[in-house]
Amino acid sequence: MTVETVLTKRKPLYPDEVGFFPSNPVSDDDIRPFTMGGETVHRITEPRNLEALRFLWALVHKTADNSDYWLDKDEAMEDLKLRARFARFVRNRDGKMELRPKSLTRIDNAKLRQLTDKIIDIICRDVIPGMKKNDLRKEIENMLAGKR
Repeated sequence: MTVETVLTKRKPLYPDEVGFFPSNPVSDDDIRPFTMGGETVHRITEPRNLEALRFLWALVHKTADNSDYWLDKDEAMEDLKLRARFARFVRNRDGKMELRPKSLTRIDNAKLRQLTDKIIDIICRDVIPGMKKNDLRKEIENMLAGKR
């Protein structure tokens, strides 16, 4: 199910209030540029593989922050998906075929796990040589758990 709605970025007003709030550093960074009290449009989905998606985005976010390869996590994700061959050919405006990264919206758990493993391999081989895969995984898991 997908819903598009308008929400306001603000702190909770009441003790029992329920709302949408950032629950990890990546999500917090995503909403930081928006004005407190300002209305924003949201597309809300509830993917079955949310934890795995959170892990992948945290991995890419941490890597982008700790390297000089990309300007931000979005550029890093696009590049890493292309390097991992999670892409397809599409015809551009000039009529030429070009390789573009696929969307993560409909990826199943098995393919997401494969993509994450490929991206970890690419990061440990090309971006942060010498980083061990298990150390990188543990660092991201600790980051998502709120440990620094």
